[in-house]
This record gives sequence, structure tokens and C-alpha cells, in this order.
Amino acid sequence: MKELEQQRDALWYGLGMVEQARDWYQQEIHQVQQRLRHRSETSGEKEQASMSLVNHPSLLQDKIQHVNCCLSDFISSADRMFLPHCHTGQADPEPLAPRAKVRRSQRQDLEALKQHNYWLTKEVSRKSQRITQLEHEKAILIKQLLDDQLEGYSHTACDSSTFV
Repeated sequence: MKELEQQRDALWYGLGMVEQARDWYQQEIHQVQQRLRHRSETSGEKEQASMSLVNHPSLLQDKIQHVNCCLSDFISSADRMFLPHCHTGQADPEPLAPRAKVRRSQRQDLEALKQHNYWLTKEVSRKSQRITQLEHEKAILIKQLLDDQLEGYSHTACDSSTFV
């Protein structure tokens, strides 16, 4: 009886956390929609300036996707677990055959792997885009450095010719 009460309390606490998370998700969705509307109304200047701030939102997005993946894994594994509330002492009207249970478990495992693969693919794509952006910035900096060196070289060449 005490275990069931503890489980009930844990479920109520979890439900409260899920409701808080739901409120947070809705608030974030609203803010993102407002930013999208605002960006579509502004010029391209701010878009270039905001490209340097890409890192912070991508970190948040990584965490959100990680939480989503964990929730998906939890839900799929909770369905497979034999929790105490599943055993009420009554016979199951339609007991699953052992093979059907294995197939169901395999399908759930496959679904969890697909979710995880999706999350990893998105993360790799984001990291690849960031690498491409950094390589582009590196190329610009190298070009600026070479231009500055050439400009400095041409100034010293002009200065030395005036002495001759």
C-alpha cells in the first residue's frame, strides 16, 4: 500500500513538472513566433548581426531536443515495463503471446532508436553548419590579414623609394 502511495505521489509530481514544461514550451513557441514576425518586418542588416548570435539558441535547441528524446525514451520504456499498477490480480483478458510481446518490444526499441537517430542527425547538421560558418569567417579573416600585410608592404616599399 505504501509503495502505491509513493508511486502515486511521484506520478503527481511528474504531472506537475510536465505541466510546467508544457507552459514553458508554449511561452517559447509564442516568443519564437514573435521574433519570426519581427524579423520578417526588419531589413537584412539585423539578419547579418544576428548570425553572430547563433550559438546561444542552438545550445538551447540542443537541450530541448535532448529533453524531447529523453521523454520519448521514457514513454516508450514505461509502456514496456511491468509496473505494479499493471498487475491488479485479475487475469489479463487477452494475454499477448511471447512472440507478440517481443515484436512489440522490438518496435518500441526501433522507434526509440529512430527518435535518437533523428536527434543526432539534427545535431550533426547544426554542428556542420556551424563549422561551415566558422570556416567562412576564417577565410575572411585570412583574406583581411593578407590584404593588411600587402598594404603594409606597399607602404614600406613606397617609403624606401623616396629615400633613393
